[in-house]
Amino acid sequence: MEVAFTMEMNGVEKIFCAHGGWVTIAHVAHLTGDPSILTQNVPQVLQYLLKRHPRMRSRIRVDGQLISRPYGLLYPVISFIGKHHLKQSLRNSRQPRIPVKSIPLTDCEQTTFHVQRHKIRFLFSSSSSNLYLNLHKQCRLHEVTLQGPLLSCLLLAIHNYFPLDDKDQLDPFEIEMDFDMRSRLPQSSLTPMSVGFFVGATDVSLDRSLSIRSTRFWSLAHQCMMITRKQLNRNGVPLSMNIFCDMMRDEHLFNQITRLFPNGRMSEFDFSNIGKYPFSCDYNQGQIQLHGMHVINNGSIYHSSSTLYITCVGNNQLDFSLAHEMESEEKAKEFFDFYIHLIETCANRQCCQTETTLDQLLAMVG
Repeated sequence: MEVAFTMEMNGVEKIFCAHGGWVTIAHVAHLTGDPSILTQNVPQVLQYLLKRHPRMRSRIRVDGQLISRPYGLLYPVISFIGKHHLKQSLRNSRQPRIPVKSIPLTDCEQTTFHVQRHKIRFLFSSSSSNLYLNLHKQCRLHEVTLQGPLLSCLLLAIHNYFPLDDKDQLDPFEIEMDFDMRSRLPQSSLTPMSVGFFVGATDVSLDRSLSIRSTRFWSLAHQCMMITRKQLNRNGVPLSMNIFCDMMRDEHLFNQITRLFPNGRMSEFDFSNIGKYPFSCDYNQGQIQLHGMHVINNGSIYHSSSTLYITCVGNNQLDFSLAHEMESEEKAKEFFDFYIHLIETCANRQCCQTETTLDQLLAMVG
């Protein structure tokens, strides 16, 4: 076999693909209709994808070259502080809040890479068929985006299943959040039809502890919405991605940082409200219909302990996907179901009203 040409990995690509850790953002679609239409067109689809993707995978192109460096001449100083903070956060992650059980993959092919692959388990579920519309109505009533209640319910589920010392306080907990950068990059040639994985990431957390008894749920949802929006400012995704890419380009720094990942874990929890499927749900004049879609990250080397993605097709159900290495599979399933039940409850206008507090909402679900 002759190698025609090589392509150097750059920035974010490096962390997702180094040491044989090829990350795939996998999609599972719920389809009805004539299956022969799909099977007959598989060869053409594969040829199209390979033509569009010379690396034979979704290309990761949110990098320092696309996201401009913030802070101008002050960037080197702020970047130095940011790198120090990242190293400290990774050291702290060696004692995770959510108990994990790392299971090395021993039955895969031997490689020359020094990093061990680990088993990741998966959970999938879909909500009731009217959840999206009900939640959307609640969000309009309380003047928040869907991100507000979705993130709020996640924080409450973590608090309920993995509590800290004071169960009456909702304490800050750092969550890595992924952002769709397709329409948010300055001077970008990306369009809604561009194929690929164009994502930026940064960590989000509450600014302070909140009282479970007195804090209203929709007040927390508003805080979560504002926290998320702030991450798109210069000290959020732009700063995080530039710092991260700088570290990945430096071979010495790359090796130094990856050694701090306990069993390959980069963070405790990764979350993304991926959002609505942006295209028509009917294909071939209605011969095939798309009803739902699960999206998941299957990274087995460098990864988050838990990764939760939410998607929506049409105006009906929400589809939930959880990749995890939690210590107890039973507790992971209970946590996952509890989270979905929380969202179903807050979408119910009769149950979750303006005055509803966090402890009242938890009591309804518990």
